[in-house]
Amino acid sequence: MKMSKTILAAALAVVSGASMAADKGDWFMHARVININPNDDSSVLNLAGGDVAGTGVEVNDATTLGVSIGYMLTDNFALDLLLDPSTQHDVSAFGLSGLGVPDGTEVVNTNVLPPTLFAQYHFNPQGKVRPYAGVGLNYTLFFNDDLTDAAQTVLGASNLDIDSSFGLAGQFGIDFEMKNGWYFNVDVKYIKIDTTATFDTALGAVSVDVDIDPTVVGIGFGKTF
Repeated sequence: MKMSKTILAAALAVVSGASMAADKGDWFMHARVININPNDDSSVLNLAGGDVAGTGVEVNDATTLGVSIGYMLTDNFALDLLLDPSTQHDVSAFGLSGLGVPDGTEVVNTNVLPPTLFAQYHFNPQGKVRPYAGVGLNYTLFFNDDLTDAAQTVLGASNLDIDSSFGLAGQFGIDFEMKNGWYFNVDVKYIKIDTTATFDTALGAVSVDVDIDPTVVGIGFGKTF
């Protein structure tokens, strides 16, 4: 009987030690591998004040690392700041074959920095499986913008400018508790990113409106402090 009680006490200690509930006042962070998959749509290219029918641009997807840090305001509500490092995206053009640019030719490379602040609700903060949902506000900065050799050589492109973006964002994820405050995480975000790109060519100024609107899928680990 004494041995049984000892084993039971040890088991309870292990279970209680493994349970690291998220409570009011806790900090937490996530590190994930993320895939950024644009749901992109663009206007036709406007050249020297006139629309060029059948033209447009496409934004490629990218895989990188994502980091976020959050704070539990209550046992259920939290603020979470997405601090993903900058990611390079390539932009391809179509409908310009008459100008010597085959469809799918990369015309722009740009780095994207997308800090986003989410207000989250954690549905089961005391459990081992902890789903959460959030809504937030995103700011996206485009920098290190470059016109490719094809754009410069064939179109005579120069003076590229890409506007920054403000937009809403949504999030859903699940933390699966491991032990010692660590957990496995799966997370999906949708971020509204709209921008306008302009550049000069030998034929006149070009502008195009682009809705990037990526779905961001992440898998990684988190830690509560």
